[in-house]
Amino acid sequence: MNQECIEISTKQGKLRGLVKKSSGIHNKTYYSFQGIPYGKPPIGELRFKPPEPFGKWEGTRDAFKEGNCSIQYHILFNYPVGDEDCLFLNVYTTQPKEGAKKAVMVWIHGGGFFADSGSSELYGPDFLVEEDIVYVSMNYRCGALGFLSLENEKLPGNLGLKDQALALQWVHDNIESFGGDPDNVTIFGESAGGASVNYQLLSPLSRGLFHKAIIQSGCSLSQWALQDNPREKALLLARDLGCTSEDPDTVLEFLMSVPAMDLVKSQNNEALRTENERVQRISIIFSPCVEKYGNAPFLTDCPRKLMERGDFAKVPIIIGFTDKEGMLLLIMKKLQFDSINNDPSVLVPQNLAKTPKKEEVLRLGKEILKFYTNTDSLSWDVAPQFLDLIGDIHFAMPLQNARQYFLKQQIPVYSYLFTYTSPRALSYSTVPLSYPDRAEQFVGSGASHADELPYLFSTNMTQCPIPPPNDEDKAFMSKFLKAWTTYAKTSNPNCDGLGVTWKPDNIDNSSFLVLGKVIKPSNGISFPDRTKFWRRICEKYSYSY
Repeated sequence: MNQECIEISTKQGKLRGLVKKSSGIHNKTYYSFQGIPYGKPPIGELRFKPPEPFGKWEGTRDAFKEGNCSIQYHILFNYPVGDEDCLFLNVYTTQPKEGAKKAVMVWIHGGGFFADSGSSELYGPDFLVEEDIVYVSMNYRCGALGFLSLENEKLPGNLGLKDQALALQWVHDNIESFGGDPDNVTIFGESAGGASVNYQLLSPLSRGLFHKAIIQSGCSLSQWALQDNPREKALLLARDLGCTSEDPDTVLEFLMSVPAMDLVKSQNNEALRTENERVQRISIIFSPCVEKYGNAPFLTDCPRKLMERGDFAKVPIIIGFTDKEGMLLLIMKKLQFDSINNDPSVLVPQNLAKTPKKEEVLRLGKEILKFYTNTDSLSWDVAPQFLDLIGDIHFAMPLQNARQYFLKQQIPVYSYLFTYTSPRALSYSTVPLSYPDRAEQFVGSGASHADELPYLFSTNMTQCPIPPPNDEDKAFMSKFLKAWTTYAKTSNPNCDGLGVTWKPDNIDNSSFLVLGKVIKPSNGISFPDRTKFWRRICEKYSYSY
């Protein structure tokens, strides 16, 4: 090939990467090493097994292209992509030599635990590497292949999270070869990636492998982030594929033989969802679960109980969300007004403790609907308020609760609310694809779930091109990127150019940073009236997990 190459040595063997010029704001030279295997292919007898280190290779391995993502339907465009052999990561650096000791940022992608990847299609390195850090992205097993559990020793669950932990171990062992500092690693992620970061904080398997965390728009306390009754869902999946046995060993033997794409097709079957999940739609069938069996559990107890006890890694944390998280429902094209109007009880979060009477749940559903919309029924007239409700249930309120648990441990916590919008935001491109006649009502009204991503990462989506940053974007991004990377370097996001002081949050005197057209600190908490409403409900009904 004509492109300039570079060769380095790692503990696994020699790697040949590419010399590239960033297409970000500053156009810097960086070095790209893609498709590095960190785990043995989880295929054949290794399907549904914890990941094993890949080991060494002979000779020099080309690292010119990204490895397979987990087999799935593309999260935005719904075509089949990926492979079971998916345990690969990518490393991007500006100084690939030992002793450089650069801060390392490890990205854990979102995608609802069922899709997406660490690829440069959405998570390109060009902006971050210009800030002189080592950037790592990874793939891990998703869907049933990553999160099926039979609640026994043979398949306790959380394989995808264990993949992530093995990738972090690889970073610890090898990142010096790329100029990174194994003692200065920040993990960060958004949506299910944010929840994954939260789970890595909770797990004994990854303790000591990272030193800072950034949790964006997703945490372990979100109802979609913890699988309820995993064995039941595994049996339903097997039944959908043709196995009617309820014996776990028989079911596992059967699922070991099913083609991977058949598993992917079946895991999206509506029959595996509850009525609430079908209506609220931001629900995930196969996600992390508590491990009751096994020798080395990733998750030893319910996230809420672990966080209440302070049983998690005590590292600095950035945590926050966007101001219009619920617009994700528009992108998913799943507004179901009639279903909710016929039965408002489906709005009651499923991780509230179950109430004994159906009429009480119905009354609570009506109360929630009335609080947000000031009406008794949903329509497009009150859709923005309904989307705030969905965003609060699934993202904002769980993150507020997680923030409280972190603050109680008196660790540095920096809270934020992301409000910046421009044509570069994902929602500008994706909402018109789903609701072309309604896009004008919503696009630009606030930052949707995942809208911050194109300001952190370069993108390369041919079906949904994101425009290059304009001058206003560049001014915002220079501050946003600098804050994230300065935090990775120093444990403190304050830096020259931010223009304000971002104070650590305080449990007795709350504050957060608004990341918007104007970056400014704000006292108190985001959405105080809505937070107060949910705290009252949660105090009354408690949580079931």
